[in-house]
Amino acid sequence: MSRTSALPWQRIVTIYVLVQFAEIFGVAMIYAYLPLALEGAGVPLRDIATLSGATTAGIFLVGAPQVPIWLAIAELRSRRLVIVRSGLIALVALIAFAFAQEAWQLIGATLALGFWLGNTGVMLATIREVAPERARTRSIAVFSAAAPMGFALGPLLAGAMIDGLGLSLAAPIMVAALLNAALIVANIVAIPDVRPDHPPTGRVLEVARRGLREVFTDRRIRAGYLVLGLAIAGERMLRPVFPLRIAEVVIGPAVTGITDPLAAPGVSGAVGILTGLSALGGAAIAPLIATVLAPRIGISRVIAIGFVSAASAAAAMIFVGTALGLALANTLLAAAASLLQAMVYAWLANSVVKHRRSAALSLSLFPLYAGAVIGPLITSVAARAGVPRPGDELALTPVFVGSVLLLALGLVAVRRLPPPSPNER
Repeated sequence: MSRTSALPWQRIVTIYVLVQFAEIFGVAMIYAYLPLALEGAGVPLRDIATLSGATTAGIFLVGAPQVPIWLAIAELRSRRLVIVRSGLIALVALIAFAFAQEAWQLIGATLALGFWLGNTGVMLATIREVAPERARTRSIAVFSAAAPMGFALGPLLAGAMIDGLGLSLAAPIMVAALLNAALIVANIVAIPDVRPDHPPTGRVLEVARRGLREVFTDRRIRAGYLVLGLAIAGERMLRPVFPLRIAEVVIGPAVTGITDPLAAPGVSGAVGILTGLSALGGAAIAPLIATVLAPRIGISRVIAIGFVSAASAAAAMIFVGTALGLALANTLLAAAASLLQAMVYAWLANSVVKHRRSAALSLSLFPLYAGAVIGPLITSVAARAGVPRPGDELALTPVFVGSVLLLALGLVAVRRLPPPSPNER
């Protein structure tokens, strides 16, 4: 019997799901309201999409080089240390954003989130080790749904507090900071610091280099990473411009004639509701789809369905002209994105050889970060290429077209996924 099989796996999974939710809960507010905050700090409307895209991409440019180092520290020293470190950095960044007054302060606080990255893979690898086989796919799916759930409820709370209670953006950001603080304490006192069954040996940098080498020379892992990167890039392309698209729909053709359209009555609430409710619905739907379809048609086919659904949703956003239409399209996109991430994680957990699984799951943050960088960077360029037209006065169509193309490439990449072999389970 494995040593990890005796651990309180349900409590560990629960705490990790809550940690993942709490951190994304706050980050989602920054993602959703960064364009509005930049407008309030005096950034011209024509520059907001480009600056938002570049800033959110910068989070992952800062964070990506740290991933193998923190993985090595987690495996050699303490997984809890790495998880708590991420929580503390998220806490500080949220507080800094809440008190920011100038555009450079908002950008700096957002970029500081890059140092928060590095704990998702560690928690995911731990769940893979402690959860029994009968509950493994479900546990991974629920953990994967925690991030979309946070992306849903964060903007929902912010919209309600800003439009409903008349508070500033700082108020919901501080609520998120307090929630993060509570989960930091829970991680320390409520669950054990899980150690790997077969910890690596050597120095931190040596273990980091070895993990990178083993992961990126494995064709199965590379294929899974390619699929994950394209899924993330296609979905993340739309986040910096979605508040602008909402303003187009809510305000109508007059959007370009208003000095601060994102601050217009009803826009903040619409951003929270359309972003939050859609992500909430998507996060709830994805685990159900994964649980029902994966055992029947296989993980690869479910991934293909996810790409088709996501591309259809991105295409629909170009043409819909009502808030309800945007909400439905975004719900489909959120469900597809959550499903894709969960299924790629499940595919890696079931298809990669045992001695590489922990590294493969932990370093899966690399394609996730790569997609989160590439997507917004393409957005920052595509946003400059658009031409205003009726129904798209802010010229956002090239961004949505780019998202559709990336997701179509993902569908092609699914064909590169090798079938799992019995001796690799």
